[in-house]
Amino acid sequence: MKKPLFLEKVLAGIAGVVIVLLIFVPGALCQESGADEANIHNQQGMEYFKKGFYDHTPRHQDAEAERNYGFAVKEFTAAISKDPSSAEAHRNLARVYHIQKNFAGAAEEYKRVTELDSGDLDAYVNCALASVELKRFDEAIQLLKDAKGQTSDPKALELLDSYIDKVSAHQAKEVR
Repeated sequence: MKKPLFLEKVLAGIAGVVIVLLIFVPGALCQESGADEANIHNQQGMEYFKKGFYDHTPRHQDAEAERNYGFAVKEFTAAISKDPSSAEAHRNLARVYHIQKNFAGAAEEYKRVTELDSGDLDAYVNCALASVELKRFDEAIQLLKDAKGQTSDPKALELLDSYIDKVSAHQAKEVR
């Protein structure tokens, strides 16, 4: 049985549109968005991080933990390359760097989180902690003061003030 001419024209038109999409819009039908790819890399990075942190570190399997942390860094870095505005990927990368004692990397990534999500008080505090490890006390204090500008919660403000006092005291001991 022969198809009606109208149906053949519609199918030909649809096929033409698909061909145009495939030629002129690379990956139009099969490529995921950058944010979707970033999410996949971020999730895989978390799996590696958790495996290193919860499975290997408690058992003192340091080489295996470091191997998983290395894989996590690669995945988080890939997530950031796909979606540079992903505060979550930057935060996760900072966590791994902190555990690896790469305090400069941790501070840089936590700083990026504060730029992407200025209301993330934990990012300010963690960035300040990394700065203290680097003996950049003035920077740590400034980060904690900046965090105070992001909240009106009295308990959070009180806690941030106590952190500022502790960093100042630590700085005074270091100067002696």
